[in-house]
Amino acid sequence: MTHNLQILAGERALQHIREKGLKPEHISMMLGASGGPKWFVLSRFDQYLGREFLSQATQPINLVGSSIGAMRMACHAMAAPDKAIQRLEDAYVASAYDHTTTPKDVSDSAEYMIKHFLGETGIEEIVHNTQFHLNVVAARARGWGASDTRFKQLTSVLASAATNMVSRRAFLSFYERVIFSQQVPTSPFRDLRGVKGRLCQLSSANSLQALMASGAIPLVLEGVRDIPGAPQGTYRDGGMIDYHFDLPLETAPGLILYPHFAPMLKPGWFDKSLPWRTVNKRNYTDVVLVTPTQSFIDRLPYGKIPDRGDFEKLETDVRQKYWHTAIAQGQAIADDFATLIDTNRIAEIAQPLDPKALA
Repeated sequence: MTHNLQILAGERALQHIREKGLKPEHISMMLGASGGPKWFVLSRFDQYLGREFLSQATQPINLVGSSIGAMRMACHAMAAPDKAIQRLEDAYVASAYDHTTTPKDVSDSAEYMIKHFLGETGIEEIVHNTQFHLNVVAARARGWGASDTRFKQLTSVLASAATNMVSRRAFLSFYERVIFSQQVPTSPFRDLRGVKGRLCQLSSANSLQALMASGAIPLVLEGVRDIPGAPQGTYRDGGMIDYHFDLPLETAPGLILYPHFAPMLKPGWFDKSLPWRTVNKRNYTDVVLVTPTQSFIDRLPYGKIPDRGDFEKLETDVRQKYWHTAIAQGQAIADDFATLIDTNRIAEIAQPLDPKALA
């Protein structure tokens, strides 16, 4: 048993695990959620997955992510995922901002971070990968949300947040979901069955912009304009719409592996504070959610996982030390998962995934 991670599985996924265990060849998709530095507790786990677990698979695997999740999934679509994850981690921890930082400054920092983990060949490795197919989720802003004027952006954010409290469907009038897929014909977004969205080809010409857009938080970073191969407009953080994902994804027979930073599932970014807004259980029937236990989180410095608020609350050296500690402690999650896989004991700890319990 483990005090560091928990395995929560949808109905079909749980039955599969109890009958067949969990092996690399069982995975047809992996999800990466938004959440910024919350991801740090998964960095070592991501490296293990790329280096040892998913590297054993031979079947096609769709990688789906928004914001930092899109960057993580991009790393998994590269030739050496573990090394790319390490570069992403290094660049993110090194980021530093103060009260004089502007959205352009943060965007420049994000662009450096993406270029750093991609290296000289990363984009070509991603777009020509015949096994791991990247899907980057972004949001095309509508109305005042597309403006670079702070007042108009803020007004749009407040209006969309208020609208979202009443109706998530009405919230989508402020943002259009746009997915950049490396393999459009086999993309899990090829048929969203009534869910609003637009599918575009991920290419050498737009990969950098798509990744930039997927993490372009309104008011914090600049929007990304007129991405090649996509409708004209201003693109912002994909987590606005798909924070933890709540979609009827089209997937080949197989399981959806979801390494997640906390035992919480919310459809969109503005749903975080809405206890009544939960993901649809039917959309998680094939999901295997791997997440830290609350006891693991309680043992972290400050008793919490890292978050963007740390930039404002902590001095740079204190924050970086804290983040490095959280990353190091995350090795226990990777080690425990590896042990469960090696001993074929996943079924012993796998529990039913109840979205209401994770709201």
